[in-house]
Amino acid sequence: VKCGICSSEKLTNFLNLGNHPPPLNFITKEKVMENDETFPLEVFFCHGCGLVQLGEAVDPKIMFKEYIYTSGVSTAFRNHLELFAKKLVDRFSPDEEDLVIDIASNDGTLLQFFRNSGLRVLGIEPSNIANIAKENGIQTVNDFFNETVAKQILETNGQAKIITITNAFAHIKDLDSVMKGVKALLKEDGIFVSESQYLVDIIEKLEYDTIYHEHLRYYCLKPLIQLFEKYNMEVFDCERISSHGGSIRVYAALKERFTKSENVQKILEHEERLKLSSIETYQEFARKIHDNKTKLISLLSKIKADGHKIVGISAPARSNTILNFCNINSENLEYIAEKSVLKIGKFTPGSHIPVVDDKQLVSDQPDFALLLSWHLSDSIIPKIRNDGFKGKIIIPLPEPKII
Repeated sequence: VKCGICSSEKLTNFLNLGNHPPPLNFITKEKVMENDETFPLEVFFCHGCGLVQLGEAVDPKIMFKEYIYTSGVSTAFRNHLELFAKKLVDRFSPDEEDLVIDIASNDGTLLQFFRNSGLRVLGIEPSNIANIAKENGIQTVNDFFNETVAKQILETNGQAKIITITNAFAHIKDLDSVMKGVKALLKEDGIFVSESQYLVDIIEKLEYDTIYHEHLRYYCLKPLIQLFEKYNMEVFDCERISSHGGSIRVYAALKERFTKSENVQKILEHEERLKLSSIETYQEFARKIHDNKTKLISLLSKIKADGHKIVGISAPARSNTILNFCNINSENLEYIAEKSVLKIGKFTPGSHIPVVDDKQLVSDQPDFALLLSWHLSDSIIPKIRNDGFKGKIIIPLPEPKII
């Protein structure tokens, strides 16, 4: 295994979550008796630059051809993207004719907000979800972004003032080709802004469910600074944001184009205090994950033994890491209530739990429901209470509890 940023081979495997199927390969009724194709989920620490990454990268074509996550489904995430677009337009004042490119643009939600500000927009999205964006009038290249695609865009659309990538910068297998592509497309005074789940949040909140095949790397700021330096770019600002359970937004540009914000030094110092460059930090993290598994399984077993019915609430990709690592299946959870029509009527990968329309939660009134989108509990719990669900809610992480 080589480091995805500095190519060092001095890596330590500190966490093995077992073999898992890709987390969005929800299964149809016809295939529920077949065995899922699984891949090892092992996490490594690089002693060279401090990057945390997976050992095996699953072929992106297996994961991203038929994709079922759409940015527009979650109201909270739509609002997040709207504010993000507004912030960039207010701060960097692009001209009317400036181009904004979003890599891994999904259903085009973010680009719609830029378009509303009168900017030219272009999305790059490898999966079938690109069709939704096109239907909404967002010009979208249906491909994986790399240096070759960047050169084609350069000829047809020219350079971009703003390039964004939200929640996909850690998914990219060939980082070198992407970085070369970004650099080729960026105007002299252009900015490249990425949002990725932040390693500090993952460790502090024990968010091990964000570890799945799609997420090849788990970023903190230090290795990212090293990455941009390789391409003669620099990080000039960064901020912690709340999306996806805690993320880091990193602003990069060509060297010395922008004054460096003091946020960069502050966040680096914070990472230093948390000992993110030390393998012991990660070994301790792994111990806590195994403890959590034991506690969660015993809690569910006790509730079941007392004769209660348990279901799940929502089936995001990350829920499958919990379900498969903790060996939770339809014997523990009768079904999972979900609002995405792309998942309803299917079964969860690996654990084969039926996914049903979320209205069933209220009509059935089960005694207990395990909240699998626990990182959004602040917005989800008031909503399901408001809809009329009266049962008890189990929060799996960072500490299993009933509310």
